[in-house]
Amino acid sequence: MDRLEGLPFQQGQHICAVYDTRDEQLAVAAAYLADGLRIGERCLYATDSLPGLADFRSRLRALGVDAGNEERRRALVLLTSEQAHLRDGQFDCERMLRMLNDAVEEALNDGFVGLRTCGDMSWLIDKPPGSHQVVEYEAVLNQFFLNVRGLGMCQYDRRRLPAGLLDHAGLVAHSTIVVDGAHQENPYYDVESDGRAERRHPAAIDETLGKLRHQD
Repeated sequence: MDRLEGLPFQQGQHICAVYDTRDEQLAVAAAYLADGLRIGERCLYATDSLPGLADFRSRLRALGVDAGNEERRRALVLLTSEQAHLRDGQFDCERMLRMLNDAVEEALNDGFVGLRTCGDMSWLIDKPPGSHQVVEYEAVLNQFFLNVRGLGMCQYDRRRLPAGLLDHAGLVAHSTIVVDGAHQENPYYDVESDGRAERRHPAAIDETLGKLRHQD
């Protein structure tokens, strides 16, 4: 997968990418961020481990991107989950929002056209301290990205994360969705959701994703 199907991603979008395998997760992240690098955005990627970052560099190289050079010129910023979502060993919504806001400002000050982010959310599997804030955080990010020169993708593992979390933090809280390498406007996005309560019973995730795969 060297590209994602659908219209080009745009600044202001908040994207949920649901995946079934590690290979799919890496392929989607690499294609999405390679596009950002090509158009002059600073790209930030966060995943669970240093080996995961090494795998991502390899995926970028397979797409013709010199990951090392992009890192040296600070066009590409690679972080582990502990350096991003779980700094100090816990998740804090306000801290993450400050970090993202600062990252957007720094990208613009450094001459980039904006900030493109991608984070694998598998750190939620272990339910670290503060993880209960993630649904509210995802809801707030929709408005955040609408107000800055940036866009963000959150990647959710369909196999290992609970269906309720996939529904409320993923489907309900993102305006755009990627399934099977194709992205589209998310018909399950709840623009009124503030993330503080479960707005509906958790969807049967397989049925929901099946409908998305067959959207015209």
